Amino acid sequence: MQARRLILTADDFGRSPAVNAAIERWFRAGALTQASLMVHEPAAAEAAAMASALPGLQIGLHLTLCDGTSHDGTPLPCTPLRAGLRYAFRPSARRALEREIEAQFARFLAFGLPPTHWDGHAHLHLHPVVMALTLPIAKRHGFTFTRLVREPRPRGVVPRIFQWLSTRAIPALRTAGIDFADRVFGLRQSGRMDRAAVAEALEHAREGVTEIYFHPGAETRITAEEVVSTCTGAAASVSAVAGSADFQSAS
Repeated sequence: MQARRLILTADDFGRSPAVNAAIERWFRAGALTQASLMVHEPAAAEAAAMASALPGLQIGLHLTLCDGTSHDGTPLPCTPLRAGLRYAFRPSARRALEREIEAQFARFLAFGLPPTHWDGHAHLHLHPVVMALTLPIAKRHGFTFTRLVREPRPRGVVPRIFQWLSTRAIPALRTAGIDFADRVFGLRQSGRMDRAAVAEALEHAREGVTEIYFHPGAETRITAEEVVSTCTGAAASVSAVAGSADFQSAS
């Protein structure tokens, strides 16, 4: 049986000092293994500096192409729908989009952070145009892992769209040698995770890599300590079923 690995991710690192403080608190409580950094947001430099004081917390890029700030300080499109339509139907916007993607990867490395994983704010990194532009940039800069939306039994139109986009991206990711988790949880209750949602995610973590992502600072239905206790209980249960102790928090 393939070893079970659990990734616990915090999104929006660098969004604000309050979010940064929440992510640090969650990591020190044992509820996170990695965080994804918004490199052009107001508290990005603070977050990058904090990362050096948090050994063991892997930092990746939270590619931000909507609801944020561009590399030149101008606002990005305010919603993922508006951004997605713009990138799909305005070819003239694609050159600027490519520059923005390149600038964010370069900024990440300029903070002195090693290339690891990337994902996307509002999952816009899965947009076909964005993915096609991002893959060669990410590979050139040494990134090896990204996030797909792979939550079992998607409910509603938007989750199904993200599932379809994720499936569509897999051949290109494999060709480029980019890895991704077997299951990813967090979309259905984004910013509203609770113990039941975490427990349900862990029930599916029978083998391979499972990622659960959170938004510390915005989560009001679960604490870091509840994440830890839920995962610890699931680890004992899975290990008992499998007859081994290879369920681990890792990236």
